[in-house]
Amino acid sequence: MRSILVCTALLGTIACQTQDVEEPPPPAELYPLSDAAFGEYMAFLKVPGISSEQVDGETVWSVDINLVDGVAELALSKTSSAVANLKEAGVATAADKIVDLDGIQFFVNLELLRITANDVESLDLANLQNLQALEMNFNLVGDLDLTNNAVLDRLRYQGSSQAEDGQRLQTIDLSGNPALRHLSLPNHELVTIDLQNNPLIDETLDLSGNPGPDGDPDTPDIVVPSAIYDQVPEEMRLGVVSDADVGLLVSISASVVTIAESGETVTITATANSPTESEVTVDLGLSGTATLGDDFTAGPTTLTIPAGELTASTTLTSVDDDEAEGIEIIEVTLDRVTGGELGFITELEVTIADDDIDPGLTINEVLYDPSNDPADDEGNFPGDANGDGIYVQDEDEFVEFVNTSGGVLDVSNYAIWDTEAWVSGVPRHVIPAGTVLEDGGVLVVFGGGTPSGAFGGAQVQTTTTGAINLNNSGDLLRITDDAGLIVLQFDVEPLSNNPNESYTRNPDLTGDFEQHAANSDLLFSPGTRVDGSSF
Repeated sequence: MRSILVCTALLGTIACQTQDVEEPPPPAELYPLSDAAFGEYMAFLKVPGISSEQVDGETVWSVDINLVDGVAELALSKTSSAVANLKEAGVATAADKIVDLDGIQFFVNLELLRITANDVESLDLANLQNLQALEMNFNLVGDLDLTNNAVLDRLRYQGSSQAEDGQRLQTIDLSGNPALRHLSLPNHELVTIDLQNNPLIDETLDLSGNPGPDGDPDTPDIVVPSAIYDQVPEEMRLGVVSDADVGLLVSISASVVTIAESGETVTITATANSPTESEVTVDLGLSGTATLGDDFTAGPTTLTIPAGELTASTTLTSVDDDEAEGIEIIEVTLDRVTGGELGFITELEVTIADDDIDPGLTINEVLYDPSNDPADDEGNFPGDANGDGIYVQDEDEFVEFVNTSGGVLDVSNYAIWDTEAWVSGVPRHVIPAGTVLEDGGVLVVFGGGTPSGAFGGAQVQTTTTGAINLNNSGDLLRITDDAGLIVLQFDVEPLSNNPNESYTRNPDLTGDFEQHAANSDLLFSPGTRVDGSSF
């Protein structure tokens, strides 16, 4: 609306007054939205500037970038109650999770964004400089950039149980968010967090369910400044300890646990539990079955964490050769810390996968976390994988192997190890002499019990120790051949989300591992394909 001066001649005089004149709205400038669930939800909320049209029989949603800059709040949660309300209103995408928030960048005056219980994988908040509250529990964003959101005072983001590798936070930079008062980041992969620039946190500080410096998500050990620790109410302070109660501890971590023999690199990082007051020097040791110079090269093994920083890193790079050596292991140890103390994690292993040997054997399915749900009305236990009528965690775990060699394969004296067994030198199971698999033949090894069922015609064994003992929070399954060479391994760590079902390749034999129920009504299928049919 604009004002103009209107003058009128009356009895020889001129009278003037100001009048308001309605201005035409600016022409629509439409930006197409790639996610219909995003667009239709905003239409349900009567957000201005949201429109749709039919294109090739499909509804395409758009946002008018000239109209949405006045929106202050967007509540787009897909909790069960929200979904019920959307269904009742006849929203076609009511049950569909929002996966793409492209278009949110035009809501430049947004103060609150709530996207709880969706499947958003990336989030661009750079233009939302007025954002004060962000609530995004149970989404799949593994890299959250908040550097342009200086007035943010509330952040709630609980990691999703459905998150895959890279879909939980491993680090987060909060240095540009000095107004934060409420911080809730449970169930991610945070080892440390720097809150030096967030002195106002006083309502909530929840970092529970993160591994912390000791690697255990069940222990509260992420170090925070004592001033923040002391001002947050005790009942709202989870997963953290005060820097006044601990010394400077340094632990080590690896960016990956397995590298190919063909020149791949792993980053080894030394991490302090809180920013250092002065320079800290870290000395690493390298040993194992892999030989420095022949099997891998290494960057500096003495690292310096600068004053005020948290980390210092080096790299290990595999060396390709033509020898059939099996999987080799680099053992990395944290030998000494000058200016601090040894932390919780002071040793780790990196394996080099040999590309000169084909074991002819494939791990196709692993159940390390059988469901512990009670029996149904017919007395059947959901976690009873071995079919003996009862549920026992150690007994119902299993590993499924398939002979992919193209011929007969003798697996006598092959051994199964979890990490604890590998350290002790005593395998969980030694495959008995005379165990021979025909081409395409299947072997299923259960932790124990009395397996009952056809299992697709597979050979079935129970472990010689009564358990495979895979740890839900992270473990490494190794298979050695009769010569003691590591020929196969399965890393539980990136899949450590307590699935209550198996992980299986899909497609069978050649696909990546996924949770069994992702493409099946079954929780597991020992001895058979994903769909329950025989190999």
